[in-house]
Amino acid sequence: MRLDNRGLQPPQPMMRTLAALEEISGGEKLTIINDRKPMFLFPELDDQGYTYDVQEQSDGSFAITITKNGD
Repeated sequence: MRLDNRGLQPPQPMMRTLAALEEISGGEKLTIINDRKPMFLFPELDDQGYTYDVQEQSDGSFAITITKNGD
């Protein structure tokens, strides 16, 4: 699953991301594209047991691939 959050103002990217994570099963991945590094999202992901990889893109945006563990 891929979610493009570019152009949205906070807290919309985080809200959309968390809602999308509720829809995927354990082992599945969600890749989000954000205009900026989602610093407030990371503690939430840590608390919920997700793993994630952050890649800065050539245009300055960030691609974060989040894996839902368990289930």
